[in-house]
Parts: sequence; C-alpha cells; structure tokens
Amino acid sequence: MSSAEEAGEYDEMDFSATDLLFAERAAQLVRSATGPIDLIADLGSGNAKIPLAMFPLLPGATRVCAVEMSPEMLAVAARNRTRDCISPDRLQLVTADAKQVPFADRSVGMITSNSLVHHIPDPRAVFLEIARIARPGAPILIRDLVRPETQGALEHLLQTHAARWSPLQRTLFSDSLHAALSLEEVKELLDECGLADVKVTQVTDRHWSAERA
Repeated sequence: MSSAEEAGEYDEMDFSATDLLFAERAAQLVRSATGPIDLIADLGSGNAKIPLAMFPLLPGATRVCAVEMSPEMLAVAARNRTRDCISPDRLQLVTADAKQVPFADRSVGMITSNSLVHHIPDPRAVFLEIARIARPGAPILIRDLVRPETQGALEHLLQTHAARWSPLQRTLFSDSLHAALSLEEVKELLDECGLADVKVTQVTDRHWSAERA
C-alpha cells in the first residue's frame, strides 16, 4: 500500500471468509507435518489478519514472523495485534521486502503467503526466496488471485464480491485482478525456481493455491 489511506481502506475490506479458509489450511499443514513447526514466515503479511486468524488454530509453541515492506500496513498490523491481545514474541512484525527476507538458508519451518504475488512485477524473486529459506520438505502455502480471462469475467467478480465496497476499494480489487497470474504461469514460475513439488490448484472463483504438504 502506497499511502495510509489505501492501507486503511484495505483493512476495511472484508476478506474474513477467505482469510479463515487460508488459516484453516495452514493449521492442517502444521498438524500433518512430520515434526513440530516452531516458526512460520508469512510473507507480505499486510495488516496481519492472516497470522491473527491462524493463532487460535496453531499449537501454542508456534511463532509467526509477519514480513511486510509497507510501513503503513505494518502500523495497521500492530494495531490489529494489540486488539487481538497477541504477544509481540509470538507474532513478530518485520519490515522487509519479500524478495530479500532476513532469514538464513533452509532455516524456516513453514512458509505462508496470501495475496502477495500479484503485487510483485517479477514473482520469481519471491519464489526463489521461498525456495532458499524453507527447510527441506517444509510445508508451503501460497495463495493469490487468478487473473480473469476476459474483462467480462473481471466485471462479474467485481459485482459478486465488491458491489458494496467504496470506489477506492473496488479500484484496488480491480487492479489486483488485472495484475494476477494464470494457473499455468504460476506452475511455470514455481518449476523455474526449484519448487516443482509445490502443487497448484484453483480453490475459489478467484484464487489459486500453491501447496507443499
């Protein structure tokens, strides 16, 4: 987000249903992992609503590092963390670019990211970082928007999901859909970046999910 106004408008947009689906899937991957996961790196956390939705579903020992490069979004994230009474030790907010994250090679027990990829002009940089920092076999959960095939399909999604939003919120959503990738593009990029074992499927009328269990 490039301004406090956009960050505030984004925070008011209701993604609670899809956020909960993401959090539930992340918790399933944690439970099915071969060993305990002490740290989840959530890339492009924005207002931190995804990590906050995860916490009631995660083991008490699991920490989340929320990585976000926008100071405006991190300010909202800090307010949301305080509102939900989550300890800064359990949810750490880190100002960093997802294309160059402050983690050592093969050091992170799980990687999550929701609705980041469409913001990145060349997503290879993010996928390469994920491949670099993930422990061997670590669970991965990445979700984002699917680019509509036609303008008519885009308008249908706007009408279905954003009819009651403000003009700025509708513009933000429309721009995001325009910037999104197709499923085939996601698969090709993951393969290029050493993540060929990450499976890509479409999970809603507007989202793809890339997962490694």
